[in-house]
Amino acid sequence: MATLKDVANLAGVSSASVSRILNNDLTLSVPQSTRDKVLEAAEKLGYVKKKKKTEVSSMLVGIVQWVSAENEAKDPYYMSIRQGVENYCSNHMITTIRCFASEFNINKRLDKVDGLVCIGKFSEEARQKMISICPNIIFLDMRIDSITNCFIVPDFKGAMRSVIDHFVSEGHKKVCFLGGVEKVNDQVYPDERLKYFRRYAAKADLEFLPYIVLKEFSRESGYEMMKSLIDSKNIPTAVFAASDPIAIGAIRACREAGLNIPEDISIIGFDNIDECNYTYPPLTTIFVPTYEMGSTGMRMIHDAWKRNEIIQPMEIKLPCYMIRRQSTQVLPDIIELEKE
Repeated sequence: MATLKDVANLAGVSSASVSRILNNDLTLSVPQSTRDKVLEAAEKLGYVKKKKKTEVSSMLVGIVQWVSAENEAKDPYYMSIRQGVENYCSNHMITTIRCFASEFNINKRLDKVDGLVCIGKFSEEARQKMISICPNIIFLDMRIDSITNCFIVPDFKGAMRSVIDHFVSEGHKKVCFLGGVEKVNDQVYPDERLKYFRRYAAKADLEFLPYIVLKEFSRESGYEMMKSLIDSKNIPTAVFAASDPIAIGAIRACREAGLNIPEDISIIGFDNIDECNYTYPPLTTIFVPTYEMGSTGMRMIHDAWKRNEIIQPMEIKLPCYMIRRQSTQVLPDIIELEKE
């Protein structure tokens, strides 16, 4: 079989020039006659270019979800994390097994995996079970206080500070938190956003205690929670919803009640799903890098596997930021104050 050196000798040029010419490198400054000589020599000798090696991975990864497929469809937060994991695996030819933490035969299904990506909240018993299956493991959207495993979470503290600062800049005094309750079996996982919402609202001397309502992360729940506040006749002037679906439900309840957004009430969501651009009015929301959580976590597991190691315990916090649309605005009395 002819080699680059054979072609170079026949054409009377260097092997490097042959390589660049055969790869159609237009930055190589040589006469057209030289290019023709190389092509003729390659054809005469029957030279065939070697195909570039492609990355081949024999890695097998388990993707374990705590949220059901039905709940994932209602609130795409966890779906986006999963897509980040799966797209990374697809791009790097990594085989995946997707399952749910509640499955009876999960140990058997995940018996041969080289890494585990656990998405959502897991009880301590379930966490230890996952570790026993595969120690090369990462948890996405679950804080582990002892930092005995690697986990990635959004910066909820910074997000809530920006929400309260925004409400204060608008001149609000009565602010609301609409959220959901996350639990596995009987174990409830407190929402860090509520903790920091309370902290910063109290620090800003805002009234918030009568306006904390928790139910589910869905449009239906957002509608019902907001409607109950409206029916009570004690309506806040600003609402933070812990998910965009909750915010979308709240918007509908406000509009049905004849409340104008943002003139009568400001609303901020959380996630920045595509639908935020098409609500009426378009929804101000907190962007959360959920897709990046998935892809970053999977890359870390993959890198550890390639080094024949297990991923090191650590906390990784990804920043969130506000995307301002038309569901919030500066209140008229603040505008007048600024004019003075």
